[in-house]
Amino acid sequence: MLVRALKFTGFRNLAPASLEPGPRFNVFAGNNGQGKTNLLEALYAVCTLRSFRSSRLKDLISIHGEQAYVGARVARGGLERRYELTINARSRVVRLDNKAVRPIAKYFGDFNVVLFAPEDLLVAKGSPGERRRFLDRAVFTLRPSFLAIAQDFEKVLRSRNVVLRDEQLSSSSKEGMLSVYDHQLAKLSAQILRARLEYLNSVQGRFAKAFEAITRSGLPTTLRYEASGEVVRAEQFQDIPSLEALETAYAAAFVASRRADLGRGSTNVGPHRDVLLFELAGQPAGNFASQGQLRAMILAWKTAEMDLLADVHEDPPALLLDDVSSELDPKRNEYLFEFLRGRQNQCFISTTHPKFVLLEKDRRDFTVENGQIEVSSISQ
Repeated sequence: MLVRALKFTGFRNLAPASLEPGPRFNVFAGNNGQGKTNLLEALYAVCTLRSFRSSRLKDLISIHGEQAYVGARVARGGLERRYELTINARSRVVRLDNKAVRPIAKYFGDFNVVLFAPEDLLVAKGSPGERRRFLDRAVFTLRPSFLAIAQDFEKVLRSRNVVLRDEQLSSSSKEGMLSVYDHQLAKLSAQILRARLEYLNSVQGRFAKAFEAITRSGLPTTLRYEASGEVVRAEQFQDIPSLEALETAYAAAFVASRRADLGRGSTNVGPHRDVLLFELAGQPAGNFASQGQLRAMILAWKTAEMDLLADVHEDPPALLLDDVSSELDPKRNEYLFEFLRGRQNQCFISTTHPKFVLLEKDRRDFTVENGQIEVSSISQ
């Protein structure tokens, strides 16, 4: 898969531009605050219809603008397709090959990117919520239909919590409404949990192998998933219950936790309360691993994520690397670019200085200053 052209107008601080990326390494260098990350965000947004920095698409519109546009021309399997996203203050318009897309799921599948940002390096030691979002982003990249399920879950969860906190409702009305929401939430929770566990089952072997290749430490690293409400055992990656079994387990868990939920005014069972743990030699990495080991784990995860996507789609995704090399120690930085040289991914790399990017061939360098992007050099 190759991004052959990228066009944007009214996007954050970026000046209107049309770029023709190279097929391998595209390096965007500039000082902080010049627009490097905005460029990667534009590419991520036109691929996923989301931002990796904000929950609101309208934040991507330039300060003095009313509309942002991003278009990408993408080649895959001998075909070229045109992806377009237009963002207004209250809406978005999505087009594929100059046509409106209905349903939106048809937009996804042939255009895949993997993002690696500096904040990802802190995930293994971060909050459970950060790790859930990290996992869900990976699941969505592999299975675009996951996004709609997650959005529906959030809507039902918010509605259930409103009912839990509503002191004006009678007990019978509240019980009746909660029963309806519990049924809906059990079904969506089962789908989310199964999708997460299936992803972890697919990625954990690749993750462990990549970690050993990076560290050469001989220390085993594993992924552990703890589901709230004990609806599934953490080690069941290879024997995942059916959707029906999970739905039944969630329905029972919601009933069992209802009194506690009413007391707290919130839903305390469900995938929004689950915990993903990175473990090193059987211990929680956040408590026992060194800073270098924690960063190696996330680098291994991204390696595994890209390899999994390449295997499933029989075509490597594009990699968006946002100034990560300056955050890695020399050893991990060297491994990162050794890994990239051995793959066929098209890469978009932002950096404060070209010297951090340890690649000599097949690179196209750009400078970014005050939102202006210009080609500075091309090496074959």
